[in-house]
Amino acid sequence: MRIALVSDWYYPKVGGVASHMHHLAIHLKRRGHDVAIVTNDLETGKEEELEGLGIELRKIPGTVSPILGINLTYSLKSNRELGEYLRDFNVIHSHHAFTPLSLKAVKAGRNLGKATLLTTHSISLSHESSLWKALGLTFPLLGHYLGFPHRIIAVSNAAKAFIEHFTGSPVEVIPNGVEDELFRPLSEGEKEKVKEELGIEGRVVLYVSRMSPRKGPHVLLNAFQRVLREVDDAILVMVGSGEMLSILKAQAKFLGVEDRVRFMGYVPGELLPKLYASADVFVLPSTTAEAFGIVILEAMASGVPVVATTVGGIPEVVKESGSGILVSPGDEVELAGAIVEILSDRNFARKLGEAGRQAVEEKYSWKVVAGKIEKAYEEVLSSLEE
Repeated sequence: MRIALVSDWYYPKVGGVASHMHHLAIHLKRRGHDVAIVTNDLETGKEEELEGLGIELRKIPGTVSPILGINLTYSLKSNRELGEYLRDFNVIHSHHAFTPLSLKAVKAGRNLGKATLLTTHSISLSHESSLWKALGLTFPLLGHYLGFPHRIIAVSNAAKAFIEHFTGSPVEVIPNGVEDELFRPLSEGEKEKVKEELGIEGRVVLYVSRMSPRKGPHVLLNAFQRVLREVDDAILVMVGSGEMLSILKAQAKFLGVEDRVRFMGYVPGELLPKLYASADVFVLPSTTAEAFGIVILEAMASGVPVVATTVGGIPEVVKESGSGILVSPGDEVELAGAIVEILSDRNFARKLGEAGRQAVEEKYSWKVVAGKIEKAYEEVLSSLEE
């Protein structure tokens, strides 16, 4: 198959959509397909890697909004103009249901007679309200475009329920994937060696995500003050950048925990597996709009127990896998209690970590997920031949 993966939100925009597209492209290439990533005309930082892997990077010209990361030119142009870049593919697979290139590509793909799919990564419009305002999109227009994919893939049941409000196209749930050979458990001896290398002492509470209100890092800081009353050698490692970073640093100082909190900012991808491996518990305290949470999979693959909130698609992953404890969003007391419970019981923590790793190997490894997506392509192509 010759497959185009299309989205405005490939790198340099860091996030779940870009990560998903990148790893899917790699695994489809390994499965013998010709693969291209079709995105905006920006420096992605992945050019050399993709060239080495034999994956084409096809850039669509146009003015890109520095704030929204979308192609403003092609939000106004017709799908036929975008179709000129897609004619030589037989599978068009858009990613993210609410950006111009994705929406125009599914219409272009359908009109060109190609197998056309779209993966939706969202469960809410609220955290993208600026995007909606800028595009001037209306619900009827969204429904128009979402009628073109032969099949929609949702990363969770929560994402499926959300997208079904806008389309009658068939929706299939295929979860996000994780590189389970890159993110892997370490022995206690190896873990201590990594901590020493990173200059971290004590029992590590790890947060990896944007420093954004909807991710709940401020709730975690409040909870961590309570954790220290019970586990005095705990250290909170916060990885990620975002608009709240300076506020969070001030909050840590105000709470008197700044000497037990490490703000690491943006961390390059090659360092992340080591950080996960050093953790004793991983926490994602999201307050809203979380369709899945790839970082949870990275923790599970690393054999690290998880504490997360009952938001969106998170319970589907954590509860079904038995990999951690779920708490109410915004409840710092409940959050602190769950963290302390894991840090205080090594056997319990080990069982959660082992369950998470097993679930990754069986369901969430990219090798498994890419195979399911490949099957979806084959089914759509087969239906077009009938």
